[in-house]
Order: sequence, then structure tokens, then C-alpha cells
Amino acid sequence: MENSNNLFKKFVLIMGIFNFPIGIWMIIEALSNKTGESLITNAVSGEFIIFAGAALVWATTKLSSRAPIIVWNGLVRFFSVLFVIYASTNGEVPEPMFYITGMDLLLAITFIFGTAKVTGVPLSKLIVGKTNN
Repeated sequence: MENSNNLFKKFVLIMGIFNFPIGIWMIIEALSNKTGESLITNAVSGEFIIFAGAALVWATTKLSSRAPIIVWNGLVRFFSVLFVIYASTNGEVPEPMFYITGMDLLLAITFIFGTAKVTGVPLSKLIVGKTNN
């Protein structure tokens, strides 16, 4: 069990670190386009992704008490997948977005159910921010 705990923590840590270049890229892209609405929405989205990555990295330092952060990151990813599916009904989604969305769906499932399995805390407690500590 300890080995799976360490593997899960490393996985979440790596995924959190990957958020940093994605967020920075989004901010740079927004600054280079300089259109008002795009600048604001893309820059703020990039900042949020950096924050989410920092929260994941922080959560791995004490998984037993910060596990709800990982679950909520998974839930946010899951709802993002639903939004992309909804947007695809209009045919407005570029094909590469489907691959990214597929990866986000896998991460969402892993974060939500993996956190509950590794910590032994029921998902219903994790969703409301509670742990066994």
C-alpha cells in the first residue's frame, strides 16, 4: 500500500508540475494576441492553471490532510470534459482539443478515485473537504 501511495503522490506531483508550462504558454499566447476579451480570458485561465498546479504540488507534501484538493482538481477536470463535449455539439472544437480532453478525463478519474483509494477516505468525505486526520 505504501508503494502505491508513493507512486500516486509522484504521479500527482508530475501532473501538477506540468500545469506550470501550460499556464505560462497560455499567458504568453494571450499577451501576443492582445485582443481585449482573449487577453483577459486566456491570461486568467493560464493563471488559474498555474494556481491549480501549485495546489497539486502543495497537496502532495501532506496527502493525508490535503487530499480533497486533488479530488476537487479531478472534479474540475471532469466538468471541463463535459463542457468540451457540449461545445462539440456545435462543431466548434478543434481536433487536438479532443486528445487533450481525453487525457483530462483520464486524469480526472485517476485523481478522484485514486485519492479515495490511496487515502482510504470515502469520496463523500473528500468532496466536502474532510479527511481522516
